[in-house]
Amino acid sequence: MSDSKIIEKEILGLKEVRNLDFSAFSINNRKLWDNIPDDIKSRIIGRAESIEFSKDDYISLSLFRDFKRSGNRKNFENVYFEKRKKLSALVIAECIGNEGRFISKIEEGIWALLSEPDWVLPPHNSYIRDTEQEDTPLLSRPVLDLFACETAEILALARCTLKHRLNPIIVKDVEWALYNRIVIPYTTDSFWWMGGQGPLNNWSTWCTQNCLIAALSIPLDEKTRFHIVRKASATLDAFIDDYESDGACPEGAAYYHAAALTLFSAVLLLERATDRFFQKFFKNEKIRAMASYIEDVHVAKDIYLNYADSSPKAGHLGAREYLFAKAIGNDAMMHHAATDYMQFGFEEEDNDYNLYYKLLALASYQEIKKEAESRREGIKPHFKAFPSSELAIYREGEITFAVKGGNNGESHNHNDVGSIILYRGSDPLLIDIGVETYTKTTFSRERYTLKPMQSAYHNLVNFGSLMQKDGKEYRAENVFFDETDATLDLRKAYPENEELKSYVRKIHFDRKNLLIHINEIFASSLPACLSLISQERPKEDEERLSYSSFSIAFPEKLECVIEEIPITDQRLRRAWPAMLYCTKVMLKNSTEWVISFS
Repeated sequence: MSDSKIIEKEILGLKEVRNLDFSAFSINNRKLWDNIPDDIKSRIIGRAESIEFSKDDYISLSLFRDFKRSGNRKNFENVYFEKRKKLSALVIAECIGNEGRFISKIEEGIWALLSEPDWVLPPHNSYIRDTEQEDTPLLSRPVLDLFACETAEILALARCTLKHRLNPIIVKDVEWALYNRIVIPYTTDSFWWMGGQGPLNNWSTWCTQNCLIAALSIPLDEKTRFHIVRKASATLDAFIDDYESDGACPEGAAYYHAAALTLFSAVLLLERATDRFFQKFFKNEKIRAMASYIEDVHVAKDIYLNYADSSPKAGHLGAREYLFAKAIGNDAMMHHAATDYMQFGFEEEDNDYNLYYKLLALASYQEIKKEAESRREGIKPHFKAFPSSELAIYREGEITFAVKGGNNGESHNHNDVGSIILYRGSDPLLIDIGVETYTKTTFSRERYTLKPMQSAYHNLVNFGSLMQKDGKEYRAENVFFDETDATLDLRKAYPENEELKSYVRKIHFDRKNLLIHINEIFASSLPACLSLISQERPKEDEERLSYSSFSIAFPEKLECVIEEIPITDQRLRRAWPAMLYCTKVMLKNSTEWVISFS
């Protein structure tokens, strides 16, 4: 057995696997539900009173097929997720109220989910990774995607929390659906996210977490329970193996909550099912690094350094982050999560339908409140580097500056090797746009026709029409980082072209004078153009670009064009105003430009 199989080691010699006991969340546990603060109770009850299920919640075959035809995900997802959100909210409200007021609505919501022929999302309806989706689900062979598994989690916990209040036939129907739609495919089929079919990502832990809840919450024979736990352990170990030792989430900050954090949730479930305490797991340096990543890339408030498909608004921290930080002993992250929780509430920003997360958050309320009221706060390091993704972070006072090397074949990749991000406090100065609302194009061969994916819309130099190319072979070389300097050879991030001989980016972070020197050293007969992406339109003044709180000085008179980038996409508007700007500065020769702060 290799040293990497840390979860398998925790269950070595296992003699019993128990059904998961969620009695702590039951409506009968009045110690939990009666002690929730009155303002939270009234808010939850008030929302539940306005919830209804109607014919608009029906998912037709034509709606399922709409994605294949139009490439639009939202038409289906808006109906799909709203139902799950409603059901989770009603279950919480009934547990709080304990009067039977919402039982009929809950049963209607359960029936609405059971009545869907299949729970898979249309963009995920395939059996082989990254292949064309079928426009019709095959009911005899359910696809276990992220949200089929999450649907099962919601139904499982609705059953567990309200088991003796629901119609017994509804309870049996839920058990039947969980067995046939989750347990059977999980134990007999092989999906790519389970391992053995290439690199793993957040699907592996996210799906595993929810499959454990769904499967181990219903009556099963001992052999099946053992099989589920061993399969889950193998998947989680494979996921950990695919992570680098520095703990960097390869898909960026926004995916941490679905990746390392769902690993933590899955481990909590395995502890309960096996009656083991995974002490060595939480002391493992790699696990500690994975847990702490979200704190390491935090900028300020709800802002995080974002690369790839991640948004700078990567979500507030909450109960799960608090519990993970507590398990590894990261006091700064504990306090950050606790203060976020108390400021923004117990509901997850991007996933407000997962019932397990809501229940964990409410059950942890009093402990988290106490932590939030403490005075301790962590101090972020002046320098932090992640060798695996070649990300370096420099901090001084209010300034957070980051540069990324790596390659253009990473998960959820953008062509951004060598790009930089700059913040002053929570104010974005030089930015990474992020990704628009997912459509069929986002994960197709046309992905890099989208502007936010292109190197011309990152803080980089491009050469004529020659932009960076996607693929692992397009990468940074000879990368060097230390506390004040960075060097990246970026020539190999661009396609072979005899007119582009070389391109090296050198950076010096002058902490004493609070200046950032960026030296673009290139040999090219193609015209060189530096793109600078900002949410503020700069003013041009001879050799300087001026913004409200910083400026950029060039060694000679500017020759530049400012392109307006209208932001109409709903996903991007969460992070950015209605207009962004791409300032394109022509560079005649190798150039050093200097960022200073007013």
